[in-house]
Amino acid sequence: MRKLLVLLGVLLALLVAADRIGAVVAGRVVASTLRADAGLRSDPSVRIVGFPFLTQVLAGRYQRVVVRAKDVDRSGVRLSDLCVDLVGARIPVDRALAGSVSQVPVESLRGSVRLAYVDLVGQHTELVVTPMRDDLVRVTGKLTVLGATVEASSSSTLTLRGTTLVLTARSLSVEGVNNPLVDQAIAGRLDLKVPIGPLPFGLQLTRVHATSTGVVLDARSGPTVLRAR
Repeated sequence: MRKLLVLLGVLLALLVAADRIGAVVAGRVVASTLRADAGLRSDPSVRIVGFPFLTQVLAGRYQRVVVRAKDVDRSGVRLSDLCVDLVGARIPVDRALAGSVSQVPVESLRGSVRLAYVDLVGQHTELVVTPMRDDLVRVTGKLTVLGATVEASSSSTLTLRGTTLVLTARSLSVEGVNNPLVDQAIAGRLDLKVPIGPLPFGLQLTRVHATSTGVVLDARSGPTVLRAR
């Protein structure tokens, strides 16, 4: 009986080891493929969800793979954080072990990108964006109006127009000034357009909301084939 228990323990340890090795191999394949497909500067972090991994490895289909990349540049705009869930990623086990994976079909993707507030202003360095409540943001800055420099601020909404994030002033205020002519002169000068550009992996932007650390944009995609260029 004791020998049987020892043997079972060894077999269990080998299965766990094989399970972990399979997860590591698959994770590396996904990371390198995503780096090539999205043009990332380095491999993203990859976490395969679900246990045991070994059954997913042998089947060549992974229920859910969570991918995360930092500081992604898209059209000159820095995305502080890119997080993507790959649902139903297919990687044949023989190709994964041989390192010959050229593409990874995925049934669907869910993702989100976060932009730090400092990265929203682009070349408008005179402006500062900070969060408010109810998915609004405050845009403030020193503007030259009618020959004078004033401190202006706006309560602004966040909307999506295709792949562009738009900040539009809903209300304006100028510190120490109550003059309709000044309000007219600064109208539109606190509005911002942030071109996100095409997202990787065929993701399409669906929603935007403000958080304490930045603006988060949700995205989705249907069936996609990721290619290792």
